[in-house]
This record gives sequence, structure tokens and C-alpha cells, in this order.
Amino acid sequence: MSESIAAPDASMTQQVRCALCDRALPVHASYVVRIDVFADPTLPPMSSDDLSTFDFEKALDQIAKEAAGMTADDLQDSVHRRFEYRLCARCQRRFLANPLGMPRNVRAGEN
Repeated sequence: MSESIAAPDASMTQQVRCALCDRALPVHASYVVRIDVFADPTLPPMSSDDLSTFDFEKALDQIAKEAAGMTADDLQDSVHRRFEYRLCARCQRRFLANPLGMPRNVRAGEN
């Protein structure tokens, strides 16, 4: 007994939308952009004298006071946030050329 496996119907292809131009495209033809925004983990410089005189309890109280007025999203944003977007090929090229969307200083006659 042999089974035949039909090729997937085009209508069954999973579709996604480009986050920039909103064009529908097959998921396999999209590009994934992941952005991680997080606080720099580098500790400030401290000498052993600084550590011996540092008031940890006072510092923790101050942090707790600052956090008390913040939402859960605000607290998370101050530590880490991850974004994921799907792009079509055209928008992927534009994104790679200028990922932060910063203004470009172009002078006349220069490419």
C-alpha cells in the first residue's frame, strides 16, 4: 500500500505581514529582525574605601522609593526589552542601510 503526499496548497502557506510596509508575504520569504534593549551591566568603578563607606541599606531604600512610582512595564523597560519584527526583502535592505533611522548628512555631489 503506497501513500501519496500532496504538495501543500498555496493557500495553506503561512503568511506574515511586513512590519514596515504591511505587505503580505510567505513566512519563509520574510526576514526576522530582533532588537534587544538592555541596561549596560558594567558596574561603576569603586575602590575598597568606597565599598567600606557605602550605605547599602540607604541605597536599597532609594531604589525602592524610585521603583514605587513605576509600573511593571517601566521597571522592565529599565532592565530589558526585546522586540521582534518581520520584514519583506525590500524593507530588509532599507533597514540594513540605516537600522536606527537616523538622519543622514548628505552633501551635494557626494554619494
